[in-house]
Amino acid sequence: MLLFYVDERGDSSIQYDDSLPTPTLSAKPSPYFTLSAVGIRDSSRRPIADALFEIKKRYFGDLAAELPWAESEIKGRYLRRAARFARDGRFLLSPDAFRELDSPKKVADLVKDIGLLFDKHRPIILSVTIDKQRLVRTRPERDHDALGAAYSLIQERIALSLEKLYSGESAILIADQQTEHEKYFRSGQMNRMREQFSGGLRVKPNFDLVIDKPLWLDTELSSWDRELLQLADIVAYSAHECVESGKAPTQSTYLWPQITRAMSVHWRNGDIRQAGFTVFPRNKRFYPEIE
Repeated sequence: MLLFYVDERGDSSIQYDDSLPTPTLSAKPSPYFTLSAVGIRDSSRRPIADALFEIKKRYFGDLAAELPWAESEIKGRYLRRAARFARDGRFLLSPDAFRELDSPKKVADLVKDIGLLFDKHRPIILSVTIDKQRLVRTRPERDHDALGAAYSLIQERIALSLEKLYSGESAILIADQQTEHEKYFRSGQMNRMREQFSGGLRVKPNFDLVIDKPLWLDTELSSWDRELLQLADIVAYSAHECVESGKAPTQSTYLWPQITRAMSVHWRNGDIRQAGFTVFPRNKRFYPEIE
């Protein structure tokens, strides 16, 4: 069994500018929505969670165990802010555990150890970013649903990977507790969106290989799994930055080289584009050169 830990970046809502005659996204919500999944085998769940515990203990000390989990959670944006503050001679005071990163070297070493974790365990990474402005412009006759589109494409790519690259495996998605997302799946809209997206494919994904809806975690009660969700947050943060800026992130805190090395490849051509790294609707300018 493969476990895919899922997290998001950006706003999935689509709001229109009613003052314009053609469907145009309002300037208010984020123009992009990113959904990223980090897949590991169930047998790797404990070793990777233990490695994350050890990293926190190494850099946060006793605070890693004493504080509420949210105060020691490692997120992509926290790593970026910690590096920026350290460079300017200041130190991140929130979340509380990050106060321990009181030198640029400590921040750099933390980032290096997280990168080593990606390289050592090589999870299966998939990330989908929905370009909402392009979506409403190029598909004016269709329902626009960034959340459904992102989940549809993630499930489609997981199903194809399982069938073509990981024969004999099945998968479950694991996500942070999201009341609105749960309601969306329960309503049946997710299945309708998935059928709409996969209907025109020449090679049909076998969605039976993917359990129909995510397992929703309560991070207050979870232990190993909430640690593993941190990896999905880091991936979503970096992939979103890649699309927003139109180029691959170069700062070490984005861990982009380590992430791209673990991205799932297309089962036919071995490329990560439109496989581990997807932008929808497709736009070539968002596919930077990848080593």
